[in-house]
Amino acid sequence: MDDKTYRYAGLQRVSSPGLSVAQAAERLRRFAYVEQRLMHLLSSRIVTIPLRDVKVLLARLQYEDALHCNNWRSRVAEMRTPKSKLEGAPDPALEILFDEAEHLPGVYPFLVVITRLLKPLLCNAYHAYEAAANDLADYPSVQLLRQHLAEEEEHLRLLNLALKDIVPTEEEQRVASEWEESLSAFLAAAGGLDGTAPRAEARPRIASTQRYQIPHVLTRDDSIPRVWDYVAPPTENVPAYLDYMMGLRVSEINVAEGLAIVLFETPAMPWSFYLDISRHCWDEMRHSLFGEAAIEAVHADRGALPMRDYEGVFVMESSPLEQYAVLGLMVEGKNMKYPPGKRQEWEFARDSAKHPLVTTFQDFDWADEVLHVNIARRQLDSWFEGGLKTIGTFAESGREHRTAVKQRHAPTYLPDYSRPTQTDED
Repeated sequence: MDDKTYRYAGLQRVSSPGLSVAQAAERLRRFAYVEQRLMHLLSSRIVTIPLRDVKVLLARLQYEDALHCNNWRSRVAEMRTPKSKLEGAPDPALEILFDEAEHLPGVYPFLVVITRLLKPLLCNAYHAYEAAANDLADYPSVQLLRQHLAEEEEHLRLLNLALKDIVPTEEEQRVASEWEESLSAFLAAAGGLDGTAPRAEARPRIASTQRYQIPHVLTRDDSIPRVWDYVAPPTENVPAYLDYMMGLRVSEINVAEGLAIVLFETPAMPWSFYLDISRHCWDEMRHSLFGEAAIEAVHADRGALPMRDYEGVFVMESSPLEQYAVLGLMVEGKNMKYPPGKRQEWEFARDSAKHPLVTTFQDFDWADEVLHVNIARRQLDSWFEGGLKTIGTFAESGREHRTAVKQRHAPTYLPDYSRPTQTDED
């Protein structure tokens, strides 16, 4: 028998009515909200979870959830739905669920709820939508859903691996079970993530009577050693300067953690703001991984060079607006100048160090920084009262604050540094 599955452009579910536009839009609106809240929830633990490998995983996952949210928002707007309906929660019970989840205590209970409750239920809701939809009529939604589902299932695989690396105490297991049970009850009150299940009795807030606040404290494991700051070697000392540059990259975890705070602690902004900051946060964590991968390639041990802490202390002390203005205008903006700047770092890796991997990393680091400066200028122009025309004094004050933090302790020579120093990057 001839295989005719290529008919209808290869789409399979074409004969059942599927979901109406109104039904589809309502489910997708909930999906957008769930992905947005997952973005915020994951970003809220980038600072407080000490395990480096988990921190960087959460930074990636929160950005991919932000992309999913953005895709759903765009799709819903195509379905005769006013954009105003995309603002705020589609269901008060769903909002309470995620408000409660933000108060999850500790590393293990948090990962258990994400890995065994919220992410699996989102995947189930995606599968249910795929089974209910007409592939032909609702092709744009189904196409997006399959892309998102593949990524969410990868999230689950990675989170399960991370969870297996943690050996919980009996108390942590008990707390995780209690929270999983409690949040399941809040979920039932919302009719599930997609709102299609029978609703249980509404539940009053328990932990979320007050908004969750991220503790502004550096929390790190011992996978990479730490110093306050580096002494910068001259570029003529190529091995030493290569180490210095790799150390700068691995230390960009400080900036990523600061941006996680900006993302989580800046309410009532347009969606475009959160999407931009989510991307910026993941980019800075990627840059920290550039450093980690380069250090492993050069020294066969990611802990061979320390990261520096002063930038992390600065972002913990600063308001979201101050740290973002300093980062976007005074640090990354300064790095656009040549020489020195990002172009010189790339040229050093290519021409002096002659290290192909570091050259690739610096090439993409430079490209990302150009994007970040443009993002910062766009967002600060609307965020800061008076816009870019009046922000100069505020940004300069923030730079002085950063410099004062930097000068609290003496810098440290990285291993095998023996030459006198030139001025470090400010």
